[in-house]
Amino acid sequence: MVKSKYNSILKKGGTVATKEHKVGELLANSVEDHFFNPATLAYYLSQQPTWTIDRVMEVVAWIIEKNARRAEVEAGNGIQSEGLILAYNLDKLVDRMKSAKQFEHIKLP
Repeated sequence: MVKSKYNSILKKGGTVATKEHKVGELLANSVEDHFFNPATLAYYLSQQPTWTIDRVMEVVAWIIEKNARRAEVEAGNGIQSEGLILAYNLDKLVDRMKSAKQFEHIKLP
C-alpha cells in the first residue's frame, strides 16, 4: 500500500479510512487477482444511471491525470510502463477536449 496524506482522516484520536481510500484499496487489490476481469467491471459501471456514469468518468479522468504526472516523474528516473505511457497520452487528449468544450456535469482535473 502506498502511503499518502489522503489515506485516512483523524477522528477522535483514531484513524478512519475514507470512503475513497476504501474503494481505491478494493480496486487495487482486485486488479492484482489473476481472475479479475476489467471488461466485467466496465460493463457493470456502464449500466448505471447517467449521473453515476458522469461521476465514474470524472474518477477515470483523475486517475489518468494523476498517473500522467507519475509518468513524468518515473520517466525522469528511467522507469516506464505501458500503463503510465497510456495515461500520459490520454491526459493530453483530455486537456485538448477541455479546451474545445466546456463540460457541465463532469469536473475535469
